[in-house]
Amino acid sequence: MERDIQAAVGDCPKCGAHEVACRYNHFERDELVIDAWEHRCPNCGYRATTAFRSDDPEPASNPTICPYCQRSPRA
Repeated sequence: MERDIQAAVGDCPKCGAHEVACRYNHFERDELVIDAWEHRCPNCGYRATTAFRSDDPEPASNPTICPYCQRSPRA
């Protein structure tokens, strides 16, 4: 599993604090690939998550781009 966390990527939509962290997780098992994204505010607990699976009927055009802040994982 590959994990990448970047702090302070933007303002929290709930409390306005500039502390939202963006977390990316990449999982592979056999032929299944999952790219999961999470935005979380440590100030108020706001959390938004999205996961893209390789076996989805309509796969994402680029699951390695965050749907919330459009960043890519660190190389």
